[in-house]
Amino acid sequence: MPVNRDLPAGIPSRPVARAPGVKKPSGLNVARFIAREEELYQARKYTHFNETTASRTLWEEKQNRQTGSGPRVQLNKRLDEERELLNKEVLAIRQDRLQKYYENCYQEWEKELRARGLALVRDRD
Repeated sequence: MPVNRDLPAGIPSRPVARAPGVKKPSGLNVARFIAREEELYQARKYTHFNETTASRTLWEEKQNRQTGSGPRVQLNKRLDEERELLNKEVLAIRQDRLQKYYENCYQEWEKELRARGLALVRDRD
């Protein structure tokens, strides 16, 4: 039987066929009201369940972001250690290159001074 969604809950889609002169049963509006209230109660219950589930999943995701699962924590720890080692290695390489650069600059400066006939006084202790 097709359902007419335009009518409120509890009201039948088709008119009830009854013999002419037969009185309507009393309490029909009460039955409709109770049916509608039951429908609303079920909808509220379903909504509450979904909201509770959503809040629990948000909490769980937040916990996973903050602490993480065991394997992810270990992976992050390993990656942090590798990053620290690489940073130390890069720092050592930069210091070495900077030292070589300063030595080259100093040697070029000495050559320029010699070309002008000047010399540097060095401490020889």
